[in-house]
Amino acid sequence: MTSMASLDLKGQVLVPGSSEYDAALHRNSDLSVLEPGYIVQPEAYTDIPPLLAYAAVRDLEVAVKSGGCHSQTWASSQGGVVIDLSRLNRITVSDDKASVSIQGGANWGDVYEAGAKEGVEVPGTSLWIVGVGGSLTGGANGNLSSRYGLGSDNLLEATVVLADGRIVRTNTEEEPDLFWAIRGGGNQFGIVVEFVVRAYPPSGPMTVGRLVYPGTAFDDVLKAAQEFEAAATPDDKVTMSFMRTGPDFKPTVIVLPWISSKSSRSVQEILKPFRTTALPIVDYTTTLPDQLATSHVFDATLSQAPRRLTIRGATFTKLWTDMVAEAWRRWVTFTEENPDSRSTAMMWDIRPAGRIAEFAVGETAYPLREPHSFVAIQGRNTRRENDKTTYALVKDIADYIRQANTAHAGHDLGVLLSMAQGDEPPEAVFGPNLPRLRKLKAKYDPKNVWKKGFAIEPDFS
Repeated sequence: MTSMASLDLKGQVLVPGSSEYDAALHRNSDLSVLEPGYIVQPEAYTDIPPLLAYAAVRDLEVAVKSGGCHSQTWASSQGGVVIDLSRLNRITVSDDKASVSIQGGANWGDVYEAGAKEGVEVPGTSLWIVGVGGSLTGGANGNLSSRYGLGSDNLLEATVVLADGRIVRTNTEEEPDLFWAIRGGGNQFGIVVEFVVRAYPPSGPMTVGRLVYPGTAFDDVLKAAQEFEAAATPDDKVTMSFMRTGPDFKPTVIVLPWISSKSSRSVQEILKPFRTTALPIVDYTTTLPDQLATSHVFDATLSQAPRRLTIRGATFTKLWTDMVAEAWRRWVTFTEENPDSRSTAMMWDIRPAGRIAEFAVGETAYPLREPHSFVAIQGRNTRRENDKTTYALVKDIADYIRQANTAHAGHDLGVLLSMAQGDEPPEAVFGPNLPRLRKLKAKYDPKNVWKKGFAIEPDFS
């Protein structure tokens, strides 16, 4: 039987005991770490087909790692093969600066660094650490999405390694079904080793900062956030965060603005509700030149946060007062009663859907095309014995917000793939696109090689 060594790969193969094996296990969340039999870091696209054949003969599970930021074990495997794309991270800006070619192992920081040098920007996620591959196939929602659409909406073409080992190019003319599926359908159709994404002129400088309020001011901050929500344009957003910060770890609301220089309103006008309806105890703003700089804003916070992390999210039509107040109450109570989990936080991303909502449902596999915002719930604790309790709290709040918004809006917005954990109904994640995705799963992955991620059952009928 063929050995891994006989495959003559250009990249590196790591096994338990290898000097770099433990470092390659690293993920954004310690809860995402499993121990594969092999970690393979390809240096050429042609390294991947023989790996897939090797795993198929031995019935080994295959997982693919781009950034490793999801809090589930979707980029890990216990005893199987992890194809770690980290060495495939080249970024190339086209000569006309109209597009950027991004290899599947890059993170958004790589993209923003290359864009800053060339004077262009690409719609991606807000944090530099997020991998391009996993986020783009799930949508890639970030600071520029209201103006330009999701990252996946700006995908021009891609190179994909299919489950049968073929390496294909896909766009609206070549393999159009595959092109449709990878724009929101996740990692269920192949390994995207290269993306070509539309580029734009810079939106900088951007105004960022933080306005900090004691928990006793929650009602006033919520009113201010609702005033902002009613007037927001595609070039300004705020993130309203519920956090407990040292040294006293009391409930705190922190408002984090992101305002593009393209905004039709002044910074003073945009932030007025947060300085008059609510009165901050800390009021700090500054300007940063580009996406690269703004993507590093949370570096210090992330470096100090507990690494036992689980993330869920919920979408909402509006900041309904009772919905947000009840979420606040549940968060305050839980973090008060569970001090090991007091780093658990909520981030309400408030801005208009803008360009996202201009795409028709079904135009790509990404299903949610009506106006909406989203909230991310980050459950963090330090001790293993508290994992289940924190996980339950995060699920409880996410489910509550979804149900409360459904009651107000009259219909269910579903669950964002990027914040799903895998135990949600697939209909909630993929909406009306699920039947077509199931047909395409059968077409492109009939043997279900891609088991990791949010699984889509193939439809062979």
